Formats: sequence, structure tokens, C-alpha cells
Amino acid sequence: MLILKNVTKSFGGIIATNDVSMKLKPGSINAIIGPNGAGKTTLFNLITGKIKNDAGQIFIEDKNITGLSELQITHLGVARAFQITNIFPSFSVKESITAAILAKNHGLNNIWKRFKDHPAQEESKNIAAITGLDEVFNIQSDELSHGDQKLLDIALALAMKPQVLLLDEPTAGMGSEERWKMINRVKDLWKKTNMTLVFIEHDMDIVFNVAQKIYVLHQGEILAEGSPKSIKNNQNVIDAYLGGGQKKNEST
Repeated sequence: MLILKNVTKSFGGIIATNDVSMKLKPGSINAIIGPNGAGKTTLFNLITGKIKNDAGQIFIEDKNITGLSELQITHLGVARAFQITNIFPSFSVKESITAAILAKNHGLNNIWKRFKDHPAQEESKNIAAITGLDEVFNIQSDELSHGDQKLLDIALALAMKPQVLLLDEPTAGMGSEERWKMINRVKDLWKKTNMTLVFIEHDMDIVFNVAQKIYVLHQGEILAEGSPKSIKNNQNVIDAYLGGGQKKNEST
């Protein structure tokens, strides 16, 4: 579903990603891990078109999305939820998701008139139910808990009807119980939608219990890839990251 071929990006004399290749199967759930500065967020920025790569190619199915704009890539099926939530604070959950659906469908003209009895209202209810936000559907976004705000950010990404969903540290800033509640929501979402899901995460318990495949980035390069068991026992990964005194939840 998502293929990266020899993707390279430099900022001045610093190589952020170097010859990165990945092949993510349709309907799979994948984790990207690595120390601070490994290139994880840069990789997400390249996939979504926020920044342009210097070399290599990126594909969604058989479509080459290399060099396309963020908007074009979104319409081709890639959506992203951010580490820091990107929501409409003065909108209710219902209004926020509806606005995102209308934006996807180019229906933002006279948006306030369109909110009332618009077909997007029903779709927004479905997305709220999938993400577990149905109980706070009419609550203003800035009144939600931190966890529900993160879920709303994911819901806004789902409004784009993605084939590939990128989650940048979905459990950042949460306590242990809230982290597991969030990641279980994510797993449930993945099972219901069968989309290809990729997440960046520092909590190794979550990574090893959730991901089907793990990619380890180190100094901008793929250090290892494979199943949780193979990554957990990979000596190069242990030396570079798992055994390097990395804190579970340090930010990217």
C-alpha cells in the first residue's frame, strides 16, 4: 500500500533520511521507532508532502506521489494525526468532524448554512462512533480531555477517507492507563477500517504489543526491520536504541 524507494533528504549538510526503503502491506499496522533525531518525523513529513525529498520515490499503491503537494497526497489517500493536536477549539466534536468532511468534499462555501441537516452530519456520527467520541459528540473541542482531543485529531484525519493513516506519537503526554486506553482505541479503529496504519512511538511495551512490523531508524537510516520478536532480539537495535538508556516517552 505504501512504498518508499531509496528516499533521501538533507537539510544543509545534515542528512535527515538516507536511502530509506519500506514496503507496507495493505491493512497492516506498523511502528517506526528510533532515538531522537533518527529521522522519524522527517519521514512522515516526506510521505505527506510537507517537505520534498532530494532523491528516491514514494508510492501509494501504484501511484507515484513523489513531489506532489500535501493536498494532492491527502486526496490520494494519505492522512496524518499529529503529536500536538490540530483541532478546531471553538467547534464541537460534531462540527469539527463535519467541517473536515466538507473540506474533503470541497463544500466549505457557506459552511455555517451547510452544517444544518447536511448529509455529512451522518458521516460525522459514524466517524465519532469508530473513534469512541460518540459520547462527547456535542461537546466543544477545547473542553475535551487530552486523550479525547487526540482521538478527535485522528477523527479529523479519518474524515479524509485515507487508505494510509500516519499517527505521530498518539500516546504522547499521557499517563500509563490513558496510553493503553488510547492505543486500544487505535487497535479497534484499525480492525474496523482495515486501513494501513503507521505510528511513531517511544513506549516499547506498546510497540511490541501492537505492531505487526517494526522499522528502526538510526541516524536517518533503516537499522533493522521485522517482527516485534526479531527486533527485540536484534543486537544492533539493542546497542543503538533499546539498550541505550532511552526513556520510554521522550519526544521526537
